[in-house]
Amino acid sequence: MIHLPVLEFEISVAILLAGAILCAKPEYGLFVYGFALGFPDLALPLGAAINLRLDDVLILLFLIRTVLWTPAPLAPGQRKILGWQVLLLAACLLSAGYETLGGAAPPIYETAKMAGCAVILFVLPRLVQSERRLGFLVAGLVCGGAALAVQIFHRVGGISANSPQNFQEFKSAAAFATWNPNTIGQASMLMVFAAGLGGILFAKSRAGKLFWPCLAVGFALIPSQVFVRGATLSIAAGILLFCCLARYWNWILVFLLLCLSVVFFVRAANPQLFAGATQVDLSTGEGLSHRMDRWEMAIGAIASRPIAGQGFGQEWVYLSGIGSEGRAHNAYLTVWLEMGIGGLALLLAVVSQIGLVGLSLYRQPQFRLQGALLLSLLFALCLDSLGLPTLYWEKLPTIAIAVGVALVGICERTAFETAPQELSALDLESLPQHS
Repeated sequence: MIHLPVLEFEISVAILLAGAILCAKPEYGLFVYGFALGFPDLALPLGAAINLRLDDVLILLFLIRTVLWTPAPLAPGQRKILGWQVLLLAACLLSAGYETLGGAAPPIYETAKMAGCAVILFVLPRLVQSERRLGFLVAGLVCGGAALAVQIFHRVGGISANSPQNFQEFKSAAAFATWNPNTIGQASMLMVFAAGLGGILFAKSRAGKLFWPCLAVGFALIPSQVFVRGATLSIAAGILLFCCLARYWNWILVFLLLCLSVVFFVRAANPQLFAGATQVDLSTGEGLSHRMDRWEMAIGAIASRPIAGQGFGQEWVYLSGIGSEGRAHNAYLTVWLEMGIGGLALLLAVVSQIGLVGLSLYRQPQFRLQGALLLSLLFALCLDSLGLPTLYWEKLPTIAIAVGVALVGICERTAFETAPQELSALDLESLPQHS
């Protein structure tokens, strides 16, 4: 019989040993980090809608390692992107501090979410500084995405076709206890981006060039199975943009045919739910989950304080106080409502800087695919932000942006390392030749 103190000691030693291994070999930790994102139900509730997951523990471990081991300096493109992110974070912290001093502190959930996203942005680009580490992270994300897809399809198959009255009830029943349906869409967006990175890093053979696009399309189908319409359209638009930028014209036709096949399949499987999900009237807002009503209320709240805003984290408190049905469900309106016109300008500056860096990569022939992938990710995130607070301190989109920033650093360092070799080769070629 094992005594309880002995068991606790053995567990503590195992945890310390695992932490030491992950610190010495961070690529293994990155694989586990990506893989853990595919298991939303493995969470420890901490109250106030806050859940502690394995990836949260690992990101804190990575933060400690980043502090103890000085990483290589950030590349110029990374400094530009993260510099604007730091300004947005500083504005949010100042707003939260001012509200706290005034006796109206922001909700703990909003503050914790912002802090977690800030740590992710600080840690991942400084830790993922080589293609090897990026490859391990991509492999973990892909394995986590596969596990997530299996769980989603198992949940969808376990729901009786006659039990949900509408598609909203159906997608809520298919969601996880700690993830709402929109979070599933954000996770799918991250996994599609990871599959695109896998195609760039690993697709060396003909089979690999076929496998990774098919995997990306498979991840893109996840939100469509639970009627997450906004994420489905955003991911599809991002894939089409990537195919156009990369000049994969044949894949565009294949993808469009596949989209039509999915539409017919979903319609045949759940005709009543499909009819409800596709019944949208843009003139009245019917079928948009009351988003136009929420946007109208948010615009009214913005009009009352357009310059200073209502304060960080005050969206739900203020909108519910004036009779709104919920949050604005629009990242741009949310930032403007909370942080004023200055906060919105900072958010747009972050988006613009990512776009400029992605465009700079796209213009370089050796990094054309990387630039196209980053631009496509940004386009999908911006499009999804019209119906959700995607770009405003949301965990999974922040991970996608952080991985994109890490990709920028890898490309820029590779270009810097190869430039002297190319100059030396040109000098040698310019020397006179004597017989």
